[in-house]
Amino acid sequence: MFNFGKDLIKEVKKAMQKRIDSINKDNFEKFIPEAVKKEVSTVVKRKEKRKRKFPWLALGIGAAAAAVGIGTAKLIYDKSLKKAVILVGDGKKPSKPLTIGGFKGYALKYTTIDEFDTVLDNLALSGIEEIVIVPMTVLNGYENEKIRKIAEYKGGLFAAVSYAPALMSSDEDYDYIASTLIACTAGVADDTAVVYVGKGTTHYSNAAYIALSERLKDFGCYNVFIGTATAYPSFERVEKEIAEGRFEKVVVCPLELTLTDEFKNELCGDEESSWQYRFTELGYECSCYLKGLCAYKGIRKLIVEHTKSAM
Repeated sequence: MFNFGKDLIKEVKKAMQKRIDSINKDNFEKFIPEAVKKEVSTVVKRKEKRKRKFPWLALGIGAAAAAVGIGTAKLIYDKSLKKAVILVGDGKKPSKPLTIGGFKGYALKYTTIDEFDTVLDNLALSGIEEIVIVPMTVLNGYENEKIRKIAEYKGGLFAAVSYAPALMSSDEDYDYIASTLIACTAGVADDTAVVYVGKGTTHYSNAAYIALSERLKDFGCYNVFIGTATAYPSFERVEKEIAEGRFEKVVVCPLELTLTDEFKNELCGDEESSWQYRFTELGYECSCYLKGLCAYKGIRKLIVEHTKSAM
């Protein structure tokens, strides 16, 4: 017999999750590294396979949710999960955050720094008790400091808060990233220089770019260069080294995990200030590879290791 109160709530939740999954899947899974997705439990998949009765219930979800102030995926979690991994990016803000269940018993969420405090509120309201914060940033710079300040302010909402390090945080990270970049550029022609460009910062953590550049040289790699859009190593410094190496072609790549349209334009836009435009004007044959570092299997693996270290 259909228990109107209990079964209705159950079917509404199912319909909400189905709608949320259909909205989020194609648009926002790109923000979660593939290696992280592989750790996701089958909780959501099992739910998707269940036969849904009363599909008409989805019609009333919007009004009902609005009436109680709940209308997003932020509060939809498997109730058995009391812990969450939060990937906090500095890239372009997604219009809706992706929420999926389970990373070795953890709920998994991607958000931006601007939405981070709201996400923490919603996680606490949904019953999450412990959180692991993973900065989707290259440096332990101003953005990470902002992430920590927000987390510290909201820390009282949770029983435990821990932090994973940024991508470049230790000597081992430099070794690993340098090795990954060398492996990814192994097939490049001798006349081609590959330039990885980070945003750059006035924060002292900017020294990490220089450390990575030196590590590449220590490994005997002289056709891969590290630059920054706003700091040192500058375009002029990188171009000088490329000229000294007598390279004829240049490939510009981002040294960021996630990308904004603004940063893409800084690298490969039509404006005279873009790296591609400036290299071309100097006589180089210049092209761009506009994929963030999350496109690299080795980098995704490092993100996972950093996440595990904080659990």
